[in-house]
Amino acid sequence: MPGKKITYPKALRDIPRWRQRQLAEDILWFSRYSPVERLNHIDREWKEVQEYIEKFDLRKHETPKRSRPS
Repeated sequence: MPGKKITYPKALRDIPRWRQRQLAEDILWFSRYSPVERLNHIDREWKEVQEYIEKFDLRKHETPKRSRPS
């Protein structure tokens, strides 16, 4: 079965008002920071994720495999 075809708005009036407001808020928030500040924030988040993965790595905390009786 083919996937659902995505339809893109042709004009601003095709986008619901609530979504227009949401997009405007997102753009204002995004434009508040310089590209360097945004990259620093992304780098900091990435480092935190890597530290979390290292701390709670499943391979470190998994139970050992049991041997089967023969």
